[in-house]
Amino acid sequence: MVDYIFGNYLVECGKLSKLELQQVLQTQDSVRVKLGLIAVAEDLMTQEQAEEINRLQAVLDKRFGDIAVDKGYLTQVQVLELLKKQGDTWLTFVQAMVDAGYVSAEEMAWLLDDFRRENGYTDAQIEDFKSDEVDRIIPLLLPKDAQKYKDIICTVVRTMVRLIDRHVYASHGALVEEMPVEDMVSQCLTGENGFMDCLAERDGALLNTCAIFGQEEFPRLNMDAIDAAGELLNCMNGLYASARSREGHFLELMPPEYRLNAYGQPQVVKDVCRIPIFIGNKGLYFAVGELV
Repeated sequence: MVDYIFGNYLVECGKLSKLELQQVLQTQDSVRVKLGLIAVAEDLMTQEQAEEINRLQAVLDKRFGDIAVDKGYLTQVQVLELLKKQGDTWLTFVQAMVDAGYVSAEEMAWLLDDFRRENGYTDAQIEDFKSDEVDRIIPLLLPKDAQKYKDIICTVVRTMVRLIDRHVYASHGALVEEMPVEDMVSQCLTGENGFMDCLAERDGALLNTCAIFGQEEFPRLNMDAIDAAGELLNCMNGLYASARSREGHFLELMPPEYRLNAYGQPQVVKDVCRIPIFIGNKGLYFAVGELV
């Protein structure tokens, strides 16, 4: 998720084109992060020191980490910790950017700092962002007054990653006055801290989600398609309700309700948070609000 969120930020600020980002993301899965890049990204070595070791590797039959230890740039413990991070999503994204010649590792650090300042994040929050963990990233995307919804939103995103597409990612959520009113499926969970939530079309991702989850191609977002979305939403809410029941809080799931072309009356809710969720370049909305 971190690669898509930060990649789109780089497109917005003009550092990458949409095509260049797509190419980086496509090659990222085959990238193995170089130890020198990780060391620079972790601020354990300078770019000059990493390049020096790369030159030495051309004439010495030694691994990068062994030379770094010999030169006194890294300790053996640090090398072992860096080796553990070679499959890290953030670092593979950085490596893919560097391999494509779009930035250096140091430039990525500067761009990340710009991202931190623009979003008002602390250094600790940037570490949460780089972790690529849904439970640590989603709170960064929500307004303060919407933090009460972070657990259900995390459940939704994690479930979509597992069942729909492992590259699912979210963008910044917002508090809005009402739930989406068309092309959506909703469900009420009654009981302690009950709420209503929904999946609504934005620009194509809900239809794609219906096709993947329902294992059927739908020509458009019709009732057959939206029924598949209802089953998915019921699954998500069931997982959330089960987790709450283990903590002694009980919620009852009502049957999903469907609305196409604004047909039907929406449930009255308050404090609605709407967050965009994306599969590739297509998005849908997940929205949640307290029952009135």
